Amino acid sequence: MALQWWTRLPPVPALSELGIRTSSAADGVETSLDLGPQWKGAGVAGLAALLCDAATGAAVGTLEPERALATAMLAVQVTGSLGTTGQVRAVASPGVRRGDYVLATANVLDDSGTEFARATSWWAIREPRAPRHGGPIDIPPPARTAPFIPPPVDSINTPFGHRLGLTGFRRDRVGTSFELTDPTRFHNRSSTLHGGLGALLAALAATAAMDDGMRTPEVLSLTCHYLRAAGPGADPVRVRGYSVRSGRTSGVARGEVAAPDGRPAVIADVTVAFMPSTYAPR
Repeated sequence: MALQWWTRLPPVPALSELGIRTSSAADGVETSLDLGPQWKGAGVAGLAALLCDAATGAAVGTLEPERALATAMLAVQVTGSLGTTGQVRAVASPGVRRGDYVLATANVLDDSGTEFARATSWWAIREPRAPRHGGPIDIPPPARTAPFIPPPVDSINTPFGHRLGLTGFRRDRVGTSFELTDPTRFHNRSSTLHGGLGALLAALAATAAMDDGMRTPEVLSLTCHYLRAAGPGADPVRVRGYSVRSGRTSGVARGEVAAPDGRPAVIADVTVAFMPSTYAPR
């Protein structure tokens, strides 16, 4: 791919802030980042979602570089494990087109070129829109209830949580919740919350809701649905997660990122496998 059309556009604030690079690849478009302590706590599925959303968006953009894009659906499958250092990258290419929607796929590779996740994403092709601004955020609690067993540690008290400025972690009988205090650092070109980061935050909340302190939930799959824009303006973005089903060896949870009017903007359905707890005293 000789023409890197995205270099003519303003940089995506979220990708610049997080150190994610975009370049041409033989099979399409590649996004990459360097692992390190600052990514501890982000989770394999969340990192894959972040990279794949950026890569598939750029790949679909090669078909319609003059029009705006919006993520309609993102599904991530975790196929392997990931270390703590080195470079990870997602390679994406556009596929089937149905009207103003394009299906794109991506593979996520570690430093050795081994796949550890793959993703499928539907993208809506739209005309550019002016940024929208909203008022205070208020998420009504979901009707579902789940057993309340608090974990021994704050689930966002990680290097990654500190880097993003996640605050206000709470666990109640419904599930978990927290806030992204300053979303403006992580906006896309439309001045709304970056879709890949929205998926990551929803996955974090959902996984935290499954963490009972005795078993560690490991994400097997993540499917995200984008219903409306999240985070226009500087108001905090509210994130909530709750358990849908918790079994002996696996469970299903849902994470939601709120729009300014309190309605869900991003919904993430997460399937987890339960492992022995890896918590250590702090």
